[in-house]
Amino acid sequence: MAKIFVDNQQYTVRDGQNLLQACLSLKMDLPYFCWHPAMGAVGACRQCAMTQYQDENDNRGRLIVACMTPVSDGMRVSMQQPAEQEFREQVIGALMTHHPHDCPVCAEGGECHLQDMTVMTGHSVRHYKGKKTTFENQQLGPLIKHEMNRCITCYRCERFYKDYAGGTDLSAQASKNHVYFGRQSDGTLQSEFAGNLVEVCPTGVFTDKPFGDHYSRKWDLQSAPSICQHCAVGCNTSVSERYGSVRRVTNRFNAHLNSYFLCDRGRFGFGFVNSEQRQRDIYLHGKKTDWRDADLITLLKDKNPWLGIGSSQASLEDNFCLQQLVGPENFCPALDPQQEDLLSRHMTILQQWPQASLAQMEQADAIVILGEDVNNSAPRIALSIRQALLNNAREQAEKLRVPAWQDAAVRALAPHNPVPLAYFGYGTSTLSELATIKVLCDPKHAAEQGFMLANLLSGQAPSPKAHKVDPQIQQLAQILKNAKQPLIITGWSAGHPALLAAANNIRNALAQLKPEHDESMLCIVPPETNTLGLGLLAQQGGLSGQQLAQRLTHNTCNLMVLDHTQAPFNEQLTKLGASANHLVRLTQLRAGHKNELTLPLSTFSESSGSQLNYQGLIQSHIPATKPSGQCMPGWQWLVNIGKLTGHALGNMTNLGQLRDNICLHYPQLVAHWLSDPHGQMALQTPRTSGRTAMLANQTVHEPKPFAESLAPYKQSMEGTIAGDKGEQPLAYSWSPGWNSNQSNHKFKDEYLNGPLTAQKGVLCISANPSKQWVNWQMDWSKVNKAKWQLLPMQKVFGSDSLSLHALPIAQLKVQAQIVMSAAQAQSLKLQAGQLVSCDDNPLLFQVVISSQVPKSSLLIYAPADQYFPLTHCDALILATQEQTQAYRAQLANLTGTQEAQKQAQHTRFLTQDQTIPIRFIQGAN
Repeated sequence: MAKIFVDNQQYTVRDGQNLLQACLSLKMDLPYFCWHPAMGAVGACRQCAMTQYQDENDNRGRLIVACMTPVSDGMRVSMQQPAEQEFREQVIGALMTHHPHDCPVCAEGGECHLQDMTVMTGHSVRHYKGKKTTFENQQLGPLIKHEMNRCITCYRCERFYKDYAGGTDLSAQASKNHVYFGRQSDGTLQSEFAGNLVEVCPTGVFTDKPFGDHYSRKWDLQSAPSICQHCAVGCNTSVSERYGSVRRVTNRFNAHLNSYFLCDRGRFGFGFVNSEQRQRDIYLHGKKTDWRDADLITLLKDKNPWLGIGSSQASLEDNFCLQQLVGPENFCPALDPQQEDLLSRHMTILQQWPQASLAQMEQADAIVILGEDVNNSAPRIALSIRQALLNNAREQAEKLRVPAWQDAAVRALAPHNPVPLAYFGYGTSTLSELATIKVLCDPKHAAEQGFMLANLLSGQAPSPKAHKVDPQIQQLAQILKNAKQPLIITGWSAGHPALLAAANNIRNALAQLKPEHDESMLCIVPPETNTLGLGLLAQQGGLSGQQLAQRLTHNTCNLMVLDHTQAPFNEQLTKLGASANHLVRLTQLRAGHKNELTLPLSTFSESSGSQLNYQGLIQSHIPATKPSGQCMPGWQWLVNIGKLTGHALGNMTNLGQLRDNICLHYPQLVAHWLSDPHGQMALQTPRTSGRTAMLANQTVHEPKPFAESLAPYKQSMEGTIAGDKGEQPLAYSWSPGWNSNQSNHKFKDEYLNGPLTAQKGVLCISANPSKQWVNWQMDWSKVNKAKWQLLPMQKVFGSDSLSLHALPIAQLKVQAQIVMSAAQAQSLKLQAGQLVSCDDNPLLFQVVISSQVPKSSLLIYAPADQYFPLTHCDALILATQEQTQAYRAQLANLTGTQEAQKQAQHTRFLTQDQTIPIRFIQGAN
């Protein structure tokens, strides 16, 4: 720690940081633009000028730039002297020379960092009266709107997009007053992290286009702390609503997970909650009805056994209630046999080894990716891996006495000091392009290499004996032995439990190498937001998918199903439903089945719920909007069914009581729900007193803000302001004088990723490190003699079923593809762009040529909303001219359809007589 003096006041700050970070950590209002806590400093704007003095006798001092000045013990500085104040005002005056006067119409109005800094520096009069430099804006796709005239040349956008996220299609161009930040030509930004430009840019050059289409000022929004629903990472988000519809999702800082950044699927994929495909009413056999329907009551009171199918897309509370209603022995997690093996293996490994947080991954000094395309299955993990690749450069910079936050210097050292990255797999992952060791292989070969690697690290680890050790594997073994914090990553994408077993053995072997100082890390990526929540419940036993099908076939049983939106499951459910006596489906989106009872579910933005992320970390979200139509959370529907049928579950009266019941079965959850927000919780900023009346054409009185009924907390304007108490989650980023998301520093002790503390939150699956090995075994069940094996691929925009119901993501959806090598295409006389089908399956695939295809394999990708059951293929059939024309016509019509959806979206406006839907249904006996 270092003692510094700021305006003759003594403070103690963490040594090694720059002066700007220190001042912000002390809650001082020092203006800045170009610096960002995750991206270091380059000193581009000079806005954070201060005066530094040699000692207490120095009265003159010298001007310094705080973001480029390291803290040192005994440092004396000032930020209140007239000279530096005048300098800062002149700097912002120069930056504002060409800035347009468009605050009233700018999408950043009310949360603009430039506005905050202009007021903070006292700059109130424009001195420049000449003609302003103007630019032509670009079309950057459906996610980002471009307004280059607002730029103040802070370089944040380029530094994030190119340096931090690895994008290649946006850069700084031209020079002087004509520097232009954009693409070489119009076109959709290619990085899956482009949406972060909205929060990184301090002036509104890059804004949220979907939000701008249905815009509201920040002070008009009600926001709630939430959790991303689109992969297993569980990034923390803030969901904001207006007029009863969700308007946007923004990043909610979590130092151990997403930090300052989200992927675009998480930021823009929320649109399914406003979709016209939402199920908002009860339907019985295809007809709209209500809870009092006599036929509905008779169906639910049927005395035949009820079987339940859980969902990894539903909350822990929903799955628990279904499990209790039907009985643990009648509960099925809805996984195919291969996924059941993966879940069983995954849960066993979690009980052995803790999973690394994203912040811990960024400390890795050697990385092995085993058969998992994290760029597409969990993009936020890929972003953290990219940051870890700079660690050797940071270490070298430290030896040269260059601070790690000197970003340009560190990146100059990076090419000469790479962090070893080994990639075993296939496809065109951007991380594979950065690998120092790259092995192109199918999942079976990747698992074999993993087992051999573990055996090289520890002779006790089992290994396939008949295989020759590749020199690259020997090289990698030596790298891992020398590494201080190696990281092993695998997951479910390839669909083979042997990959998880191999990763487990590598982790065991690394632990044996340094038993006293083991800092090795492991990460296994499951497919859905709450897959491990299902795994936790499955520990009580239950039905496999095969057992469920047999019960329905050979017995008279009823079936109750939680929310699923994946095309393969819906196809299977059609067959299961035909065997069931009665089918009850709880769903957010229209299912299209006629022979069933459909109960409409609230979305994550309309109800409280909890889920387990890839670490087994439990996290909860709370609603921002009231449920629409007859929608209710799944657990409330199930409690009501319990009341109707006389089940003990019907005795639950509120969410707190339900969670207490869950804790009786899973005591490890007690600590989490004890720390949940209680009492009054403000979901709107104090500035809301100046908001625009929603019903101004009818009355100036505002409707009462939505408050979730029967929740263990209250939502109110007068509640605890976010950040006032450490345990309160940040519903929004705001602090007096800091309206932009830069206000985060007001709520943290250190405005920097300082020394890592313990993971916050409750891990529901406790790890007890052991030295158990997993024997090598052929997990490939049967050797299929088909001509090609089809290796599954994923896409950021297309492989997640929920986000495909969001218009911006649907516009970016990648159509079905089959990827082959140039030699394969030549032998089949196929060309890139042609359409083919596999065997007799009707789905058409576009041919893509790539060098990243293993021998005797084809890479196959089908969007989550299209059903494709094959894993092997004997023949590729070229589409007919008629099929090709129909396919192209469908794509051409897609734009028109999306425009119609765009006009229909966000049309749920409040009216004076709108009431909150009933929460517990009475009088149904």
